[in-house]
Amino acid sequence: MTRIRSDKPREACGVFAVHDPSGATTDAARTAYFGLFALQHRGQESAGIAVNRGGSQFCHKDKGLVVEVFSDMALNLMTGHAAIGHVRYPMQGDHGVASAQPMTIDARGGQISLALNGALVNAEELRESLESQGAIFETGSDAELLLTLLARHRLTAPRLEDAVKRLMDDVRGGYALVLLAGDRTIGVRDPHGIRPLCLGRRDGAYLLASESCAVDAVDGEFLRDVDPGEIVTLSASGLASERYVPPPVQLPIPGAVPDPASASRGGLCLFEFVYFARPDSFLDGASVYESRLEAGRALAEECPASADMVIGAPDSGIVAAIGYAQRSGIPYGSGLLKNRYVGRTFIAPTAAERESMVDLKFSALRTSVEGKRLVLIDDSIVRGITTRRLVQILKDAGAREVHVRIASPPVRHPCYYGVDISTRQETAASGMDLEGIRALIGADSLGYLGLPGLIAATRGLLGGVCASCFDGSFPAGVRVLRGAEPDAPGRLKEERA
Repeated sequence: MTRIRSDKPREACGVFAVHDPSGATTDAARTAYFGLFALQHRGQESAGIAVNRGGSQFCHKDKGLVVEVFSDMALNLMTGHAAIGHVRYPMQGDHGVASAQPMTIDARGGQISLALNGALVNAEELRESLESQGAIFETGSDAELLLTLLARHRLTAPRLEDAVKRLMDDVRGGYALVLLAGDRTIGVRDPHGIRPLCLGRRDGAYLLASESCAVDAVDGEFLRDVDPGEIVTLSASGLASERYVPPPVQLPIPGAVPDPASASRGGLCLFEFVYFARPDSFLDGASVYESRLEAGRALAEECPASADMVIGAPDSGIVAAIGYAQRSGIPYGSGLLKNRYVGRTFIAPTAAERESMVDLKFSALRTSVEGKRLVLIDDSIVRGITTRRLVQILKDAGAREVHVRIASPPVRHPCYYGVDISTRQETAASGMDLEGIRALIGADSLGYLGLPGLIAATRGLLGGVCASCFDGSFPAGVRVLRGAEPDAPGRLKEERA
């Protein structure tokens, strides 16, 4: 039997860390618990926390939600001044309790635990190289691969931070990770800054989190975002920071001069603002809520519609729907309800039954939509299953017309940096034009926000963006599997699941 697969792409993970430099705190694990609870939207498959107890590490993890994995008794036993935590969605080859994080390894200087958000594009070649040297892997997780590499570099590196820099020389992709070592906690963000990571403080203890909402959830003070390529060390000395400097680019033509623009390509994953992040978070200086609101306003200008009411697809389309209504002058209203008690692990044996589960999750307000021309706003269309059912639900409830407007561009490309869109075939827009997608979802009309409008909506953003799922740019490279040959920069002739 197969789990229901959402029409939305899923972020791989969320990470959280806390470190008290004074060593006086004993409830770091409980703080991490509340931080993970605020990041639950980033991963609902498993949860785990590793705590530093007097130089020794203790880790508890399991499949399930944060509240299912950790009891009050378990947290009472997890005493220590530093902890890292993780919530996870499974990626390909990454299933079961064995792949839950944090993961721990014995290395020079003691144990190291690691929690990762993101994915590596060169994981396959690194794994093969390590296996040829005698390494044995229990899972397909990139976190286990990173730990193995880190432990090997730690054998000759004078400091753990030096081992981390050598690790960053080896790997390519989008990642943010937190490490728990004997006397320190380390946070790392990839050189492009594709995956988010921020720094906070609470009562003298420092915090690291995938989103600022987790810092707020533990009554912490947001300090700043961790910069791309930055290594943040938390220890008894307080906070220290150093930069990873990538090795020089190997130029194919002797005497060629590197393009400065190419070195600065990429930035924060744009889909964080579209869907992944919580609306109350700030990422790299930009408000997620304001970005979605502005995207809705821009969508109203680019894709107007003649209708009686604007509604949002719960929950991710609601903020953009408010912005669309504000700019278009069409009244905003409620037309769809979401049943929040449909289980995340509900299992259906057939494709037809899995699709019909959308009817259990969503229902229409008949008295609100009957006889009306509606503009239905959603954040994205990936596979098209949920959008098609929502349109049908509204029409079955008596809606006269349903005009679908999407507050992002068509998703045409896979993601190799920690999102579960692994092949182009999984996206409706990869093989269909606008009219084909409109027919697929059964809408009376369909319109998408253009990429320039979406990028402009991220007002206040301090750096660039990774828009690879929209434009195929892939600033950190692509994952080429054996038997697949690139046919253009950043694209694959064959992409196998």
